[in-house]
Parts: sequence; structure tokens; C-alpha cells
Amino acid sequence: MKNRFFCTLLLVTSLAGACHSAPEKHYPLQGEVISVEPQRGTVTLKHGEIPGLMPAMTMNYVVGDPAQLGALKPGDKISADLVVSDSKGRLEKIMLLPEEKARTGAPGTK
Repeated sequence: MKNRFFCTLLLVTSLAGACHSAPEKHYPLQGEVISVEPQRGTVTLKHGEIPGLMPAMTMNYVVGDPAQLGALKPGDKISADLVVSDSKGRLEKIMLLPEEKARTGAPGTK
């Protein structure tokens, strides 16, 4: 009987811990597309500093809606919403920047 109680308590505690996750944080991002991998649902971006999160770098990102990758090609300048939760990130709301803005040095595309 004690074993059954402790097993139930362990299961309930485990499930309660699994249900708790950190809230999502959103960061605006602008960068240049380096490569696109539709089969993996990822894009590699060279971006400027993301205040409060990371310095400027080139990094591979998962895209929330892989259908958005079809419009991207290396050299494109984009803006997106970087959504981070539980140490995992994904790009959402990807938009191509107009040529004029890309030429004038959109913020974050150093």
C-alpha cells in the first residue's frame, strides 16, 4: 500500500513539473539570410545584437512555419519575431525588408 502511495505521489509530482514551463519571450530581429534549409525547416542568419539576449552573430534558426522559407534566398534582408521558451527559439512573422531599407543598413544587419 505504501509503495502504491509513493508511486502515485511520484507520478503526480512528475506531471506537475512537466506542465510548468517558462513563458515565451519575444525579441525583434533583423538580419541577412546566409542559407535556407527547407527540408530541416531552418534558416541561417547573420544578425546584429539582440538586446537582452545575445551579441551579433551568424546562427541557424528553426522557423515556426516552414512554408515561409520558400520566399527566402541567400542575401535577403529580413525582420522576424524571435520567440524563446525553455531555452529553445524559433522565428515567426518573417518579412522581407524592402530593398531601400536593406541598402541603407537596416538596424541589426551589421
